[in-house]
Amino acid sequence: MLSSWPIARTSVAGRRGRTALLIAAVGLASSLVTAVSCAIGSLQQTVADRIERALGTTDARIIHEFNARFDAAIVGDVRTWPGVQLAEGRLFASITLVKPNPDGSVTDAPRANVNVRGVELSGMERFQQVELAEGRLPRDDRELLLDPLAASTLHAGLGDRLRLQRFGPPLEFEVVGIYKRPVLGMLQRPEGQLSLAATGEATGRTNEVSVVSIILDDDLDVRQWCAANAGRLAPPLQLEPAEMAATGFDRQVRASRLGFVLGAAIAFLSCSFIVATGMTTAVVEQERMMAVVRCIGGSRRQLFMAQVLAGTIVCGIGGAIGVPLGMGLAWLVLVQFPEQIPGGLTISWLGVALSLAGALLAGVLGSAFPAWRACRVSPLRALAARSAPPSRHGFVLATFAGLLCVGIQLALLGIPDVQARFWVYASVGIPLQHIGWFLLAVPVLRILLPGLAPLVSSALHLPPRLLRESMAATPFRNGFTAGALMVGMSVLVSTWSGGESLMRDWFDRIRFADGFAFRMSGLSPDEQATIAALPFVRETAAIGYLPLRVGAEQQLGVQGMAPPSVVCVGFEAEPFFRLNRLDWQQGTPEEAIPALRAGEGVLVAEQFLAARGLGVGDTISLGSARTERPFRIVGVVGAAGLDIATQWFGIRSAYMEQAVSCVFMDFDVMRRLYGAKEATIVQMNLDPGTTDEAVMKAVEDAVPGVRYASGRAIRAAIDEIGRTLLGVTSTVAFAALVLGCFGVGNVIAAGIHSRRFEFGILRAVGAPPSLLLRLIVGEAILIGFAAVATGSALGMSLAWNGTRMHRDLLGLPLRPIFPVAPALIGAAVLVAMAALAALPAAIALARRPARELLAAGRG
Repeated sequence: MLSSWPIARTSVAGRRGRTALLIAAVGLASSLVTAVSCAIGSLQQTVADRIERALGTTDARIIHEFNARFDAAIVGDVRTWPGVQLAEGRLFASITLVKPNPDGSVTDAPRANVNVRGVELSGMERFQQVELAEGRLPRDDRELLLDPLAASTLHAGLGDRLRLQRFGPPLEFEVVGIYKRPVLGMLQRPEGQLSLAATGEATGRTNEVSVVSIILDDDLDVRQWCAANAGRLAPPLQLEPAEMAATGFDRQVRASRLGFVLGAAIAFLSCSFIVATGMTTAVVEQERMMAVVRCIGGSRRQLFMAQVLAGTIVCGIGGAIGVPLGMGLAWLVLVQFPEQIPGGLTISWLGVALSLAGALLAGVLGSAFPAWRACRVSPLRALAARSAPPSRHGFVLATFAGLLCVGIQLALLGIPDVQARFWVYASVGIPLQHIGWFLLAVPVLRILLPGLAPLVSSALHLPPRLLRESMAATPFRNGFTAGALMVGMSVLVSTWSGGESLMRDWFDRIRFADGFAFRMSGLSPDEQATIAALPFVRETAAIGYLPLRVGAEQQLGVQGMAPPSVVCVGFEAEPFFRLNRLDWQQGTPEEAIPALRAGEGVLVAEQFLAARGLGVGDTISLGSARTERPFRIVGVVGAAGLDIATQWFGIRSAYMEQAVSCVFMDFDVMRRLYGAKEATIVQMNLDPGTTDEAVMKAVEDAVPGVRYASGRAIRAAIDEIGRTLLGVTSTVAFAALVLGCFGVGNVIAAGIHSRRFEFGILRAVGAPPSLLLRLIVGEAILIGFAAVATGSALGMSLAWNGTRMHRDLLGLPLRPIFPVAPALIGAAVLVAMAALAALPAAIALARRPARELLAAGRG
């Protein structure tokens, strides 16, 4: 190792400009990985702190397995159990608050539908479930706390009096405190806290609770205590450690970590391509020097280790620079959003470790091929290396190896078990895809040259054969440069393809009802009748929701990261089928209704058919964590509009479970089996010409505490979210393009250095300096076109694989679409950036006199 150090030091220090470009490429990738990991870690820490704050000092809790309210009398019994220090009931509800005008009227006054948590005032300080920003905790039943979003919506501050609208006389409350809560986006809803008694009075649900929070003696093991006392409760009530409430969040963290690790792997794989290309070029330049080393006794091992050392040094320096730079970038982003992430910067040590390890691994992997090539240097051949033509054997080998990698990746998709297929594809298939297309960039460039080189030569006014022969002389150098540049194009094409597939194959099939009235705490039959009686309402359908566990072998998604539940939709058949206009994949309403009413059958969403092959006549297990009940599938339906609505109103987020899909059951059966009492959503079809604003005001006035959303509003918001996500991924893609341009600049500079004598001859026979500049830019443009072709092919390959995984895991029947407009924009940007990356070296070449080029080329 020590004997290889002088050679490695010479290799790194002898090309300072190009070494700086390699370090910059690795540093950029390392900084991006660190910045993203710290930003994600900070956001997750904020959410985790909020969950911990919501749980407070709670050790255990009692819940209804199916998310229903239950008798508050259980609280008194729990207080008598051994080991219980404190037990308090909580009631979750939705209310309408109005800040009256100075004259006492409420016309055009600020109002908000607020999700409130009713708590027992005596235990508020002990449970520590909020952190006050200003004011104090409530002391009686006519005082309340607001979060910042509710306070802002209502224009309310400390001391203001708010009116709670309800069936019956309104109630008034004084705002005595504002508690801290991060602002997390457009789907966040205003929240507040009242006393338990006031919440029951406001909603007509006295003597009911949604959860019982329990504090135990300090010396007790919470899990053992829960196991010992679980038998005191009759199903469907269950006792569990409070930390179980965060299990859904844990799954989200695991999923985000997987996505982050895959993204980091691709970023550093791209760096490996850049390092491999740059160092391979350097090895070609230094073959004479290496021949001399061999002649004076240097071993192959010394040359091999020297290149590995050089790659490790370059990438290690890049990683060391990138980590603090990434932390700084993350800090700057978080400074701009202090309300959303109040906890500030959280250092993700996983991200830091990945950045450093990824950078070093990129150095080792990137230097492996040039090291192998260096150790094979023959002293005699190296002295005449510049006259050697491109190796046909090497071209065939690169093509075969690339096709082999792509073929193995495709073969991995044939693994029968879908879970094993996902993990093998994520860990092995994705890297093989990138490596395969990196190698295939060499034959792709060779195929494109006959057609593109004349066009580019004509556009740049170059001699007809000069550009093509110049590119053909170094096919591996130019092809691998295109491969290093393709990653950004592949990210752009694959993400936009996936987005457009989702819009065409799923969103375009969404058929919403005209409007939805929603209240998580439920809508009573009287409230449903009130909505149905509004003059502009033509027809309504009441729908109930509850989370049900599905059999392990029937779950959708990746095990360990996907939730174990589905959302069970309870409905009354005739109005439900009329309003929702379901797409029946299997079965018919006439055949399904008798089995639904008898409690023997359910409908399942089409995802179960696509991903698990479950159709009419099959059995699906539904129930709780303790008991499961088999149901016969009597219909397979597509109900994308209703599916989206459940997500829009946050129904899938109950207990952090975030169910993947829906099953459909008769409402009376759901009431009988699982204790569901009231509807959660009332769907409406409206008279034509009725405005969303008028309907919203009328519905929310008629039934206080209800949230209203029109189908148009939900669709517009989903489209906006989709555009935002595509914008973010496009930014990542263009960052990858910038990363690849460091490789272009490096290789162009290396190519100029190795061909100085040839350029000097061109100048000596009369070529003007501008011709050399145009030649170099033309080479960069051709490399850019090859990168566009290779990146587009890789992107569509990734998109096709992604649609297969969506179908196999989630049941979404998507088909890949080539995104023409984004691809054309990305291609134009990529080619322009490649040309710009070549300009500094080309301009420097054009300024050098012919005599200097001839002298430098001869050594």
